[in-house]
Amino acid sequence: ALAQAQARFWKASSGLERVSLAMNTSQSDTADKVELFLRNQVASDHTCHAKLYRYKNMLNHLHEDVNHVYSKEKALVETITIEEAVITDLGNQIKNVVEEGKRKMKECQDAKAAACAEYETYSKELEELKQIGHSPTNPIALFQTVMK
Repeated sequence: ALAQAQARFWKASSGLERVSLAMNTSQSDTADKVELFLRNQVASDHTCHAKLYRYKNMLNHLHEDVNHVYSKEKALVETITIEEAVITDLGNQIKNVVEEGKRKMKECQDAKAAACAEYETYSKELEELKQIGHSPTNPIALFQTVMK
C-alpha cells in the first residue's frame, strides 16, 4: 500500500511538474505572442497612418483639381453669358439694319415712282411742245388766232 501511495505521489507530482512547466512555457509563449501582436499592431498602426497620410494627400490634390476645374467652369460660364449677350445685341443690330434697309428701299421705290411719273409728265409736255414747234401752221399765225 505504501508503494502504491508513493507511486501515486510520484505520478501526481510529475503531473504537477508537467502542468507547472506547461504553464510557465504557456505564459512565456503567451507573453511572446502578446508582444509580437503588439509589435504587429504598432507596425500596422504606422502603416495605417502612412496610408491615411497618403490618401489625405491624394484627396488634397483632388480637391485642388476640383477647385481649378470649378474656377475654369465658372469663367467659361461667364464668357458664354457675355458672348450670348453680344450675339443678342448683334442680332438686334442686324434686325435694325435690315429694317432700315427695307425702309430706305421703300423710300427709294417711292422716289423712283414719283420720278418716273414726273418723267412721264415732262415727256408728254415735251412732246406737245415739239408738236407745237413743228406744226405746219405758223406760230405767229397761231398766236394771232389765240389773241382774237
